[in-house]
Amino acid sequence: MLCTWTTRKVMSLFSTIRGRKGAPVIGSTAVGPIASRSKNLVIQEWPRMLENQPNLFSIAWTASASRSNSIKKTFGMGQNENPSENESFMKIWPAVQDFFHKLIIEMQLDDDLVRNACEDMGARHVDYIARGFNSNFWDIFLVCMAEVVDETLCTYFTDEAKRPEMILAWQRVFNTVVHHMRTGYIETRKKRLKNGTKTEC
Repeated sequence: MLCTWTTRKVMSLFSTIRGRKGAPVIGSTAVGPIASRSKNLVIQEWPRMLENQPNLFSIAWTASASRSNSIKKTFGMGQNENPSENESFMKIWPAVQDFFHKLIIEMQLDDDLVRNACEDMGARHVDYIARGFNSNFWDIFLVCMAEVVDETLCTYFTDEAKRPEMILAWQRVFNTVVHHMRTGYIETRKKRLKNGTKTEC
């Protein structure tokens, strides 16, 4: 069950994705460096988060596909197919978790390292456009991540005064990841279009 405060935050996050005017959309250009305190909160909480919910990324990955027709198309799934039963799709989430582990633990959320890694990852996704990939999937996935993080924190994080700050720290990290991935994706797509390589949105 979501905590009252976190439920409001997640619903607010959903409203930005729906395009509410004046709201800072996930992955928007209005993304600055992550504050040191936010970085430290996420880095310190990462092991405990996965200890309390080992299936964190699996849950978010499956939920996001249920909300995205483009990702279903990319993996050849039918609209009514259960994503958790698609073997090729379910093979991906451990790699997604490893990527976040690299950003958070190995890179310690260093601004330059994270930007380069995310832009490179975003650039690779241009190869999947022909299979139906749409970069809006990242927004959906990271909202699902925010939901699962909220739910997980509510099960064990007893410091209610600090919980809102912790949740916002995770959301800032998610927002930064999407922003840099989308930058790499857009720039690579532009280069390919300029060079005459056909791609679609």
